[in-house]
Amino acid sequence: MLPSDRIESLGRLSGTILTVYLNTQQDDRTRHLPVPASLSWLRKASQAIADKLKPSERDEFETRWNRVKTFLAGRHPHEKALAIFAGPNTWELVALPIRVENDLRWGRPAISQLLLLENEHKAYCVVVLDNTKARFLRYQFGELVGIQERPFAIDISQWKQKEMGHVTGQGVHKTRGSQRDAFDHRVQEQYTRLCRETAEEAATICRREKLSGIFLVGLSHLVEPIAAAIPIDFRQSLGFIREGLGSFPVAGLVHRLSGPLREWEQECAESPVQNLLGSARGVVTEPDEVLAQLQDGAIGSLVVASDFPLTLRECNDCGWADRSAEQFVLTIEDFFN
Repeated sequence: MLPSDRIESLGRLSGTILTVYLNTQQDDRTRHLPVPASLSWLRKASQAIADKLKPSERDEFETRWNRVKTFLAGRHPHEKALAIFAGPNTWELVALPIRVENDLRWGRPAISQLLLLENEHKAYCVVVLDNTKARFLRYQFGELVGIQERPFAIDISQWKQKEMGHVTGQGVHKTRGSQRDAFDHRVQEQYTRLCRETAEEAATICRREKLSGIFLVGLSHLVEPIAAAIPIDFRQSLGFIREGLGSFPVAGLVHRLSGPLREWEQECAESPVQNLLGSARGVVTEPDEVLAQLQDGAIGSLVVASDFPLTLRECNDCGWADRSAEQFVLTIEDFFN
């Protein structure tokens, strides 16, 4: 899945663009067929668009459509869906791990589905901890993918031999009393440093990979100091499971974490809504008033439910969109493209 800045760059593609959203795998995954149902729909949709174009524009459309058709013909896909942006000097292909709404557009790049998918299926950094290491993984679309590991190596080579309590022998004394306390204190200082570095590494990964939050998995004595050291800009998107799951393989972690991660995602999604509704500033919830203020540039923050059924009509003369004008019909996705 593309990060938001990449999606926005697709929206800035110049020229007239043929945008294709296409499911490329059968519902029955045991049937390895080259998307005949989707291609059948796509052919009909392309013909419907071509029939409405002027002859001078139809040739340009047919050139793009033939390139898309040649690319898809006989192809055995590995992804679940594709988004294709075909322009005069542009060919952008986005493989998607989840199904989309089949769609074909001619004109401006249609990025609304990518924006919705990116918003509904955010990527997070999951940090799985035990006393020996921290594993950093990417969570998105119900899957975990390893990013890197950080060993928890405690260097005691510079400490006095008599303070190494697990060793006995000639010239070496077993640690007791204050010496044992001093040893434990040094170990704790090392873990404090490692936890701070782990928190900084998690934040660095989030910034580098454009991830939306951090989810810490481990026993409290590791999770708590890392959470305390997380940079402030990630504190609002920080989740926890205080269990020792460090020995679990990735496949086992997905099964164990999927439920808590979904609940945490839901809480993260609801938080801005609750903040907005509880704001002292004026909050507008009536759809027609929201549309009017949005087009007047009077809306600062906007929250839209992805399944909100809203059909708009656009004035052919001025471009104003609302639910009453008897002009060109728009969907909510058209409005935000």
